Amino acid sequence: MKYLQERASAISPLDDFEKLLNSEKPLRVKLGVDPTAPDVTLGWYAILRALRKFQEYGHTAVLILGEFTAQVGDPSGKSEMRTQLDAGEITKNSKGVLPVIENILLKENLEIVSNKEWLSKLTSSNLVNLASSTTLAQMLEREDFAKRYSSNSPISLMEFFYPLFQGYDSVAVKADIEIGGHDQLWNLMLGREIQKFYSLPPQIAMTFPLLVGTDGTKKMSQSLDNYISISDTSENIYGKIMSIPDEVMWEYFTMLTDLTLSEIDDLKNAINDKNENPFNAKKLLGKLIVTELNGEDEANNAQLSFENLTINKNTPDEVQVFSINKTDKIHLPKILTENGITKSNSEARRLITSGSFKINDQKYTDLDVNIDQVLNKTLQLGKRNFFTFN
Repeated sequence: MKYLQERASAISPLDDFEKLLNSEKPLRVKLGVDPTAPDVTLGWYAILRALRKFQEYGHTAVLILGEFTAQVGDPSGKSEMRTQLDAGEITKNSKGVLPVIENILLKENLEIVSNKEWLSKLTSSNLVNLASSTTLAQMLEREDFAKRYSSNSPISLMEFFYPLFQGYDSVAVKADIEIGGHDQLWNLMLGREIQKFYSLPPQIAMTFPLLVGTDGTKKMSQSLDNYISISDTSENIYGKIMSIPDEVMWEYFTMLTDLTLSEIDDLKNAINDKNENPFNAKKLLGKLIVTELNGEDEANNAQLSFENLTINKNTPDEVQVFSINKTDKIHLPKILTENGITKSNSEARRLITSGSFKINDQKYTDLDVNIDQVLNKTLQLGKRNFFTFN
């Protein structure tokens, strides 16, 4: 367990955690994941691989799909009320992420359940009883609630129910340990109190640092578009890792690789004391992560592709081919978005006008082109996305 203990941002209460480990009994380790987006990011993966470590040590992973709580919306760290998600969108997201998650975790000691199985069946009497487990004063001890309350920003009663429901999940699955990102610590600790209220042994709260996104400042988030999807191609995963700021890569080494902390320190010291190029350490990071996700061959190919595109400035041998309607003029943002090359017209406009679009290696910033300018030409959007139209 040293691997997890060294990387955890908090283990509370530590004495109880050590007693649980010394009991040598198989533990039930809970992780709740709200399917609020269709992708599994490296930020999610960092916590999921921590859960897998518990499985490797012989414990049972209890993964809760928060299909009920996702409709409420987690208010953790938010400065304003969350918008509720549509149930159909949540179901669609669940179907997207579940196969990916199942592929990460070991199958032999894994339980996957949806909290709508029990939360949707709570009666009015059950809800009143659950609400009586926690006081308003306790809720306002939470920093984000306290800030919003003191600034007269609205807080709905529904938002107070989110941590209550999360705590009730721990009751339903009889969790011994609950893990999560560090922003979940207060919720996990409240889960202990709710388990006590229902006369169950209280769980241990174990949190891990939140992985910073590719922008190098904010936590990795699909809504902020600073994320790396583990379902992306090996080339794109590797390339995006290479684009993160140098100072951020040490968090990635810590949470996404099996290197010991002393090995990571050695890499860091080599850069600080011996003036070694951080580029080499980041190449190692990219290779380790892609190897774990997709295998060594994929990692080697991704590294070679990156070097060809960014160092040798070569065009890849094979590019994606998209068929488009043969009209005299085409509006680039529309055609890029329709073919899934960009997520939206606004993203396409931003990339084109900023100089990120090239035709035969020449920058092109106009939004409209003649059809013969792009047909069967080598088109490039950003550093690594090459394609052509026919």
